Amino acid sequence: MKLQIIRIACIALLLHFISSCSSNGGSEDIIPFAASLQEANVTLSQMQDGQSESLMLGNGDLYGIIWEKDGSPYMRITKNDIWDARLDTSKDQPLPTVDIASGKVTGASGAPPSYDLPYPHPRCAAVIKFSSAATSGGMLDLQHAVASLGETQVRVLANRNVVLINTTDTVTIESVSTGISPAEQGTDGAITWLYQKLAGDENGDWQGMEYALALAVKGNIKVVSLVSSYDIKKGNVRDAAIALARESIQQEERALIAQHEQRWNQYWSRSGIQLDDKVMEKWWYRMLYFAKTVCEPGNAPVALMPPLATDVTPWHADLHHNYNAWQAFWPLPASNQPELVDPWISYNHEMIPRFKWLAKETYGIDGLHVPISSYLHEPDPALSKSNNNRQMSMNPWGLTIGLQGMTLQSMWQKYLCDQDQVYMKEKIYPFAKEVVTFYTSFMAECKKDEQGKILLGPSYSPEHGGWGIYNCPFDIAYVHYAFDAFIQASSDLGIDEALAEKCRTYKNLLGPYPTNTTENGQTIVVDWQGANQIAVHNITVPASPIFPADQVTWFSPEEEKDLFKRTIKATRFNGNNSHVMFNIAKARLSLLDGYTDGKEWFASRELPNGFFKWQGHQHGTYMGEMIGVAGLINEYLMQSVGNKIRLFPCWPEDKDAAFTRLRAQGGFIVSAVFKDGRVASATLESVADKQLQLLSPWKTIYVNGEKSVIDASGLVTLNTRPGQVFVFTETHP
Repeated sequence: MKLQIIRIACIALLLHFISSCSSNGGSEDIIPFAASLQEANVTLSQMQDGQSESLMLGNGDLYGIIWEKDGSPYMRITKNDIWDARLDTSKDQPLPTVDIASGKVTGASGAPPSYDLPYPHPRCAAVIKFSSAATSGGMLDLQHAVASLGETQVRVLANRNVVLINTTDTVTIESVSTGISPAEQGTDGAITWLYQKLAGDENGDWQGMEYALALAVKGNIKVVSLVSSYDIKKGNVRDAAIALARESIQQEERALIAQHEQRWNQYWSRSGIQLDDKVMEKWWYRMLYFAKTVCEPGNAPVALMPPLATDVTPWHADLHHNYNAWQAFWPLPASNQPELVDPWISYNHEMIPRFKWLAKETYGIDGLHVPISSYLHEPDPALSKSNNNRQMSMNPWGLTIGLQGMTLQSMWQKYLCDQDQVYMKEKIYPFAKEVVTFYTSFMAECKKDEQGKILLGPSYSPEHGGWGIYNCPFDIAYVHYAFDAFIQASSDLGIDEALAEKCRTYKNLLGPYPTNTTENGQTIVVDWQGANQIAVHNITVPASPIFPADQVTWFSPEEEKDLFKRTIKATRFNGNNSHVMFNIAKARLSLLDGYTDGKEWFASRELPNGFFKWQGHQHGTYMGEMIGVAGLINEYLMQSVGNKIRLFPCWPEDKDAAFTRLRAQGGFIVSAVFKDGRVASATLESVADKQLQLLSPWKTIYVNGEKSVIDASGLVTLNTRPGQVFVFTETHP
């Protein structure tokens, strides 16, 4: 027994040491579980297909993939802000208008004529071609973010928008000008450049954009720079690209690589996992690698599907507010990468004027309403001369009341995990305030049932049935979520108490989730009031109050949990869009098939390049929502809903596991070990003045060597201050 106590204490101290050494911004950027990260490297024996046999590189703004095409290495690169953002609504019908009180909607449904045009759409910026013959494959080193094809090495430098290449090949840059005006090409001394102009709207609503690439060569070292008109405030993109390439080629290669690797080392030092399940382990690291290649603070958000392997991507590769964009950003704060959500948060913050206009135009009320689809570089509607103020309407998909709350959640999760109050006040709070203003204004016009509860609608259940339904569980849950978030934000900031009180009043008026009985007589949650069970879902709406909306939790009343367990068992879906969210819903109730089903499905969709191909429609690779797989794995290891933390809540007993520095709601950085079928130890660090609640994994628990009280719910509750570290063990160290 004494040896066991010593072993557990040593594990706890090791976790604390790793946690301390890996602190954000620390001088010692030690990568936890470095061997596990290295085991996630990708090795390809052939590279013939851009979708499945390519290697991806990026710095969050500039990124690309390399594979072999026409017998030679071939790399397509782009930036998140490079869009053909034209939008021609001249032939579209008037936007729908909704009379909340009567439940009537007028206006066109389905995709409008503007949707049939090839734009708006993100574009591939250019192609980098290599002169050599095809190699026998390639390898991607995730830790150092370098792709190797034989003797050729390629990096997208982490600290500048430059592709660094070491090769004996001749390298050229070529345009991708299908559907747009041809690019201009030329030389400036020894530097080759390419300049592309993307035309704006004919009426000037969007002015268009420009970008340029420059190629500089010094022996085996080649650099390709990429600069867009959104990167510079004066001068021109061609001169800026040439200057960046010239400055980069003058530096020593080893200095450029050292700066690049330092950035990536800092990234990987933030968190880590080590699992007996090596499949899940490599998925987690690969998805976080992908996140870093396409997300970077201060830049544009990644589109639904970047134009990498092909220019033919579905749905205009839009910013999809239903679940696709949400799933790309929601997992990042818990992975201890909260700053990577900034592109999405900043984009939505900038879109507030358009979303407020859309609420007034569609519903005649204050607040904001998000459409199903939005695009980059959309102007303020007040300045738009286009038909419908340049708004593309996609209905009924864009008339789901819960979309506002779901969009807010992917923003609010950052604050829940990092407690950055300054950032929250500037970027998230204005959006949250407009969301709850919309909900309270909407509910003020809704009908009530016989019990005086709001009939929440008219609305549309995400991708099921017709428009004009009431009390969709997705809507009810996300209105609750939005109210809860705003009430907390108002309290933390000490502002807008009157609106917070209004939220409390309307929160109490929300009705119960709608139910009906199955063929075998079991009561389950259904998609809307009066609905029968839907045989096959796309989005698993009946389970959404558990996840993604965070309203039904492990700590909910047993009767409610039983209702949702039955609902989960009765729900079927088509395999397209719900594998992350539905399996997390299972994991939240500790149903182990959330683990087994999730693993089985994604194993069947894994590609040789380490990414996944979604099922259905025209889904391909490089979809941002892949990052959700890392979020799924996080949920097996740790959950924090309503600021209550659970350790290894859906992890198989026969597999050991450890993680370090995942983030929990309330501002806690958590490390823990699972050994021999049980939690061995845990370390939590507080970053804010918040109350810590941990579900004890043991019947007795010691905190920093002192025995602690476990309440009737199994929770240990501690008041914390920033910088405090708590080591939890089952026995006295």
